[in-house]
Amino acid sequence: MQAVVKSAPVDGVAGTEVRDTPVPKPGPDEVLIRVAAAAICGTDKHIYHWDPSIRDSVRPPRIYGHEFCGFIEAVGERCGREELKIGEYVSAEMHVACGECFQCRSGNGHICARTKILGLHEDGAFAEFVKVPASNVICLGPFVPLRVGAFLDALGNAVHATQVVDLAGKSVAITGFGPIGAMAAAIAEQSGASLVVVTDVSDHALETARRWAAGRAFENLHAFNVRTTDAATVKQAVNAITNGLGVEVVLEMSGSPAAINFGLDIVRMGGFLSLLGLPAGHAVTINDYTRNVIFKGITMQGIIGRRMYSTWQRMLALLRSGLDVEWIVQATFDSLQDFHEGMGRFDRHEALKVVFFPEGEAAATRRLQR
Repeated sequence: MQAVVKSAPVDGVAGTEVRDTPVPKPGPDEVLIRVAAAAICGTDKHIYHWDPSIRDSVRPPRIYGHEFCGFIEAVGERCGREELKIGEYVSAEMHVACGECFQCRSGNGHICARTKILGLHEDGAFAEFVKVPASNVICLGPFVPLRVGAFLDALGNAVHATQVVDLAGKSVAITGFGPIGAMAAAIAEQSGASLVVVTDVSDHALETARRWAAGRAFENLHAFNVRTTDAATVKQAVNAITNGLGVEVVLEMSGSPAAINFGLDIVRMGGFLSLLGLPAGHAVTINDYTRNVIFKGITMQGIIGRRMYSTWQRMLALLRSGLDVEWIVQATFDSLQDFHEGMGRFDRHEALKVVFFPEGEAAATRRLQR
């Protein structure tokens, strides 16, 4: 089969090959899935460029990619799940928890101490076929378009980040309008947020946010460039929008220390910060811990991955109820051979999401319609 392989521990084209590899053989507890669509995420970008943050997790040669959907090709004899039939439209949770550690035993498998991630520690989904544990397979319905099924892993991160607090009627700020920030905005609007404030350092990202809001006839979007407008001025504008109270919920998606501190500055007393973005380094300085954390009485929650499997259930319910995130896919390719071009578009921020169809989108669509 054709696959995208991190072939050498170097940056760019020299370290990634699109080449023929053996089709994986599923074990007795595994399922082999024919990949219909797979999407690039930020982790894949780190692998591609062999960034220091990822080097301890990936040992070349490794097939990478962990956002995908597809159709069951084969089922191991000890699968134990009658609903997993040949041809079934599925995706999968690519974090494989051990099931034995304290976190797993207490219902927190998403923070398993011994998690293995397919596409990092073991082979992933930038391929024509991928094998996954049967327990991790998620059956999808026709309300999930292929282009959305391709990035449910990332959408799950956004759902996890937004659903730790009820957004209905809330004022919400999203710091960073990248792919997951865009998903979070869509979820906030679908969940009934009263207003959404978006901050970013890119005019292109903010214009994308405005076009999305206009397309949804969502009039309560307020977008600010925090690179060209100083933080004090933006805070003053946010205070005016929220009657001097500040926003009730901050969804921090950038990892920027400046954005984290800005979120702490604009959140209202007793508010909530959901923190998903990863900083470039390991430390973040909080500018006024006493005033913005203790005296405000805020709640801060770190977000990692997706809760297994309540986040998946909530995500599919949101999609069934009309959540529209297909617009986030802004570049598609009908072959994995175009991987380097797709990564280039993702690198240059020309597309929020880039999706590959290993056998072509038309062929995958025909399978879905059978």
